[in-house]
Amino acid sequence: MKKVFPLVIAILISIILYGNSINPSTNNISTTVFIISVFIFLSMLITVIIDRYTFKRKYFEKEKELLSLNSELEKSYKKIEKLNSSILKTLELSSFFATPKLMEKDFEKKVLDLSLEIIEPAENGSIFLFDKDNNAKMVYAKGYDYLKINELDLKTSELIIPENAKIISQIHNINANTMSEEKFEKFKKYGGDLKETLITPIAFNNEIFGIITLDINNGSEASFEDYHTKIMDYFGKMFAGFLKMLNFIKQEGKFHKDIALTLVKALEYYDNYTRGHSERVANWASLIAEKMGFDKQKIEHIYWAGVLHDIGKIFVPQSILNKAARLIPEEFEKIKLHPVKGEELINKVENMQYISKIIKHHHERYDGKGYPDGLSGENIPIESRILAVVDSFDAMTSERPYKTPLSKQQALEELKRMSWKQFDGNVVDIFYDIITNSEE
Repeated sequence: MKKVFPLVIAILISIILYGNSINPSTNNISTTVFIISVFIFLSMLITVIIDRYTFKRKYFEKEKELLSLNSELEKSYKKIEKLNSSILKTLELSSFFATPKLMEKDFEKKVLDLSLEIIEPAENGSIFLFDKDNNAKMVYAKGYDYLKINELDLKTSELIIPENAKIISQIHNINANTMSEEKFEKFKKYGGDLKETLITPIAFNNEIFGIITLDINNGSEASFEDYHTKIMDYFGKMFAGFLKMLNFIKQEGKFHKDIALTLVKALEYYDNYTRGHSERVANWASLIAEKMGFDKQKIEHIYWAGVLHDIGKIFVPQSILNKAARLIPEEFEKIKLHPVKGEELINKVENMQYISKIIKHHHERYDGKGYPDGLSGENIPIESRILAVVDSFDAMTSERPYKTPLSKQQALEELKRMSWKQFDGNVVDIFYDIITNSEE
């Protein structure tokens, strides 16, 4: 049809020209040839013009379409990049569940930072956690002076706690009815001028641990959308799961500590000379571990190893433990069994296997002449090398029926003399500084 149109135009023009050129007196073949030539030329010219116009129009339409498509692709790419980043950070948060040392503060910060990043309209945010007395403490915030807010001693009844994530407009209008006038004025001052708030409960099986709040300030054109609540519901449940696990681990840890203290009490009744000894060894060992840059978990391990290091003495006859005179070789051989017996006993307590290994080797010597396995140098666990130093120091400075106790300085000099023989010299140097500085 597009090709016929220029042809029709050309025919009409040719007829007009032909009609004007007819002269009855001069009608001949040359005139006819001329008209036909003009007709063909005009047909071709009009066709070319129309085709060129059509091509340009299609080209510009395609170019516009491609530019629009490219813009959409670029937006989609940025969204995918952001989504990938969010997924990686969410996986990083999830990794806290697998770590033996759970850091609550870091987790709270990461949850809020990631929430603010994914929920783009949000400008500020906070995390409140509740205690068993219904106190609400703001443990982390961005955009607020949460130390000032915590001075208000907020109760859970004064906050809005929805069943699921919820968007609330002008939340201060509601807060005015839940708080006293004086408290509300301060809360509003510290909490800012808010347009919208997205509140998410941190809940697990109907147990509420706290809330996450994300806020948009008045004056902003942004708004929260319904899908933001679904995202935050996920974060709230994940955070609640973390807190539930943390509480369980704390309870389990308390149970283990109770077992350890019960065993030590039993040993103190059994062996008069261990009273106070285990606690002093544990405290000094912890100080050395801290000076050596151990992490919190290792410091806790060495503390409990110090508390329990002599627990194997329960298997040694009481007549030998409380003997007033020096031990004969046969009796000393029985004493030498206590690190192994201690290791066997503690190894049976769940999650205390690592501590049991420290206990087993606390009588090894740096030169390899110790017991039970004759380990030497760095083959001896560093925690056991620390216990060896502080255990010997306390024994040398303690009252015994068969010997006069050394002074602290005399005991320190003995440790120095036996450095790199019986003891790790580096540990001795650190302990020497601790005792010397504590007396200044």
